[in-house]
Amino acid sequence: MEPDARLFLLKARESLASAEADLKAGRFNSTANRAYYAAFQAAVAMLVENGIRPRADAWDHRFVISQFSGKLVEGRKVVTAQFAGTLDRLLKTRLVADYRLASVSRSDAKESVGETKRLIEEIIRQLEG
Repeated sequence: MEPDARLFLLKARESLASAEADLKAGRFNSTANRAYYAAFQAAVAMLVENGIRPRADAWDHRFVISQFSGKLVEGRKVVTAQFAGTLDRLLKTRLVADYRLASVSRSDAKESVGETKRLIEEIIRQLEG
């Protein structure tokens, strides 16, 4: 695995661990935030491993989401189709957590962690064999 991909995957694992701890502690907004970033970091690892990088290494959210879904899921089919909308869904929940008056519910936070875990497991399977 490419060194940059390995580093992003380590970050993803750390962010997921934070999301799980926040869920247990009842910090649902923080759970949603860390779950999204765990998925985002794992997606970056997968993009790097597949030779897809942005200009100037600026990992913009829209770039990562569109390249992951468009090239890796739909185009090359290196990630299964069930994950096509995962980053979008997690981002929407994170935006509620970070920028809205409403708070993320326990069930939405739990779903975010579950969806993130499934995505990271798929990416680990792909990258680490």
